[in-house]
Amino acid sequence: MIYQNATAEPRDELTDVIMEGLTRPSQFVGLKVLPPTPTTLQTFHVPKIKISTGNLMRAATKARKPGSDYDRWQAEIDDFLATTIQIAEEVSLPDELTLTFEEFFAFESVFAAEASNRLLRSHEVDVQGAIQNITTFANYANGTVAYSAANVATITPTLDIITAIRTVKGLGELPNTVIIPGPIYDRIRISADMKSFIAGSVNPGARVTEETIQAAFASMGITQVLVSDAYVNQSMGGTSNSINPIWLLSYIFVGNCSAGQLQSGGVGRTFYWEKEGPLLNIQSYRDEPKSSNIIRGRKNTTSQITNARAGTLIGTQVTT
Repeated sequence: MIYQNATAEPRDELTDVIMEGLTRPSQFVGLKVLPPTPTTLQTFHVPKIKISTGNLMRAATKARKPGSDYDRWQAEIDDFLATTIQIAEEVSLPDELTLTFEEFFAFESVFAAEASNRLLRSHEVDVQGAIQNITTFANYANGTVAYSAANVATITPTLDIITAIRTVKGLGELPNTVIIPGPIYDRIRISADMKSFIAGSVNPGARVTEETIQAAFASMGITQVLVSDAYVNQSMGGTSNSINPIWLLSYIFVGNCSAGQLQSGGVGRTFYWEKEGPLLNIQSYRDEPKSSNIIRGRKNTTSQITNARAGTLIGTQVTT
């Protein structure tokens, strides 16, 4: 019901709500790093042809005489099992609160968006754990100089990234992505090394941005530079907030991130069980005994590194 008063004037500026911890889906890079791939089973096989056992990346060199047998090569196919895990939660919206605030803002829509953001943040945590793992990427190497705030004048991100690109290419893969943790990106963009690489004598005054860094490495195959700068509140509900970066400052990732069929390449995928719904499943239902509408958020996924050869890590040698 619209509030009416003969002497009152409309206050359109109040048809809104303040949201602390405002979240935008663009804050998250996880879906670009390990893109979603549907599966019809919750536990499923992922076939894999390895370079060694599959005899891949070899050049045909055997000369053949007319009428002689053909030289044969044999390929083995490996596979591994993966299982999606359901993460789910609900928020209760009592009618009393809905009736009180629905004239100020789209009450249910705001909480449905927050349910989606919570799933996206959960996915970002999953992807970070998969990517920033030195056990998985055993070929990682530290940067030439530690990426501390005190070393902004001497860090060499250009050399470190080029070295990492060559490492991945030497493993038979085609790197197309660089992922830089937010605070490390802040240091890189004001570093003397990167400024010189981006601007130099050809583009004086050019600014160091994600786009100009990508353009500078485009000739080496880099098509995207992602700044991983999302944060998460790690405290338990009802306790003091503990808000920290999701992505560790310790590692920069260089590798191949590709969507589509597994044959398209890429370091990995986020598999989701499509029989249970979309990647991020937002539902609502009525809880009549409690006079409440319920918003439910659910995902049934697993973020998997399917090809560890398709990436490497640069150790920044810092944690803060």
